[in-house]
Amino acid sequence: GVCNLPCAVLRSNMCVTETSSLVHESCSSNGIRRENNIISGGFFRNVSRVAAFLFFLVCAVVVVVVVVVLPSVSGRRSAILIMSDNHSETWYHSWEMHLLQTSKLDVLGHVQQHTLISNPDERKLNDLLYFNHSAAYQELKTSEKSSAQDFYHYQEGWEAQVTQSYCAVATSAAALNSLRGKIDLPQDEIYIPYRWATQNALLLNEQVKQHIFNVQKTKRLYVGLGLSMAASLLNYNLNGQGYMAEAHSVDPTTFEKDETIKMIKKALLDDKMRVVINYDRGGIGQGPYGHGHFSPLGAYNEELDAFLVMDVAKYKYPPVWVPSAKVFNAISTLDTCANFTYTDRLPDFKTESFLSIEKELGCQEAHRGFIIIKPDS
Repeated sequence: GVCNLPCAVLRSNMCVTETSSLVHESCSSNGIRRENNIISGGFFRNVSRVAAFLFFLVCAVVVVVVVVVLPSVSGRRSAILIMSDNHSETWYHSWEMHLLQTSKLDVLGHVQQHTLISNPDERKLNDLLYFNHSAAYQELKTSEKSSAQDFYHYQEGWEAQVTQSYCAVATSAAALNSLRGKIDLPQDEIYIPYRWATQNALLLNEQVKQHIFNVQKTKRLYVGLGLSMAASLLNYNLNGQGYMAEAHSVDPTTFEKDETIKMIKKALLDDKMRVVINYDRGGIGQGPYGHGHFSPLGAYNEELDAFLVMDVAKYKYPPVWVPSAKVFNAISTLDTCANFTYTDRLPDFKTESFLSIEKELGCQEAHRGFIIIKPDS
């Protein structure tokens, strides 16, 4: 009787889900043990249900964090980095995504196809040679007619541009940091007491805010600078320090290729000077992924007759050796918005055409070119 009662309970309440063998086994034991089994079985089933519920709850929380919270936090971090409270580049650079999706040439594939000199016996470079192979590093030579010293100077502070429109700012910061010890660098509060030219610090210069772009008012630089504007950005940060930035707009109808290359080579061979270029990527063979751009020159190799372009869009390309003829082609292109005035209104690139935005900005066209940073005496 002691056995039958809990067994009846077992049959009436649990045999629907348990096999008859389990019931028989349960009834073969003494009542106390069987009662304990029933209680403990129910307990563990309840624990399992709770554990399953908690597992799915944790998964849901993880999904929310990954999909919603992290992008938001990342956006706020980037916003703080560039003095913006609503940072988003996606709306402005949707054309970059379009290029990635429609172009037959992917960036990594393009780089991998240009890692070795095509005609090593001739020792002349006819195409690009990217810095993702030891062969490219071996071309860093310093001699009477070749120079690689600036490449090493740029390791003082050569960072990727913080947004896709900051190429001129990133290039200027790299050039200033390469002159560490020759000039007083700007002070970014996040590095106090150490001086180091960050892209933010350059834009916070009072003259830059007054004459070029007030980052504290407009929040973000939504169209990249032109050649003369980049030279002004440098000069406002070089004032009174014995250095100046001299812009050379290269109109191919008035600038001879050989004379232009000679001028750039001479500056690179001088340890006190730096050269940055404003170029069209299409001119050097990178056209599928962007056009107007700025980057420093880090070296010149006389044997290859090539310049080392140290791309500040590091998320796209590594440094690359570029034949001098291609460099000239790239810097002698026309920029349709080389000079303009930023407005307080932030354009809506989703609904407005770039032509209408150019008109509102008062864009003036001019040829691209190069900037030589040198002592002003």
